[in-house]
Amino acid sequence: MIGLFHGMFNGAASVAETALAARFAPLFPEEQAAMSRAMKRRQREFVAGRTCARRAMSSLGIASQPIPVGADRAPVWPQGMAGSISHSKTRCAAVVGRHSDGIFALGIDVEEATPLDVYLSEEICSPAERLWLETQPADQRGLLLTAFFSAKECTYKCQYSMSHTFFGFHAIRVEFDLAEERFYSIFETDIPPFRLRDRLDGRLAFREGYIVSSMTIGK
Repeated sequence: MIGLFHGMFNGAASVAETALAARFAPLFPEEQAAMSRAMKRRQREFVAGRTCARRAMSSLGIASQPIPVGADRAPVWPQGMAGSISHSKTRCAAVVGRHSDGIFALGIDVEEATPLDVYLSEEICSPAERLWLETQPADQRGLLLTAFFSAKECTYKCQYSMSHTFFGFHAIRVEFDLAEERFYSIFETDIPPFRLRDRLDGRLAFREGYIVSSMTIGK
């Protein structure tokens, strides 16, 4: 079966995905300890994410090993590795790559292709993005708002390993080239090492009832 993220990353990165309802191997003890107080659903999401990450690492010839939770709650990837994990209500995916293969940071996001309520546009979108949204067919705006959400989540995950900075939706502005399945994230403020108007390029596609986004920062 061809995965949702087929062709979304270059060949040096490895992607694995699964249904959240699947059965998974147990966590490593240190991972289990980090989830001991989490709700059952969050525990399942965590197990699915670590399972996907280890499968992706295995495809690169990397032995199965713990992926701990950092003080900032982000995954702590093995030395020399970049990675990203995402889950929706029904699906989970992870991507990993080696710094030695020219991959410095990765972002991944999967969402059900379900329209968001347009009242959320002020929270998710900048004024310029909302103006663009208003030029689109009315019956597509909710789904495109979900696409904005996915692209921004993907960008945030990708940049975080470099900036270690939390920020809101309005810190970046997204422009779409939907015909080419691409998006461009432009920084609206300085977030070192990124500067105002710096641009990160990503991929976004509508596939099998999902919206999937990907991003790679190379060395």
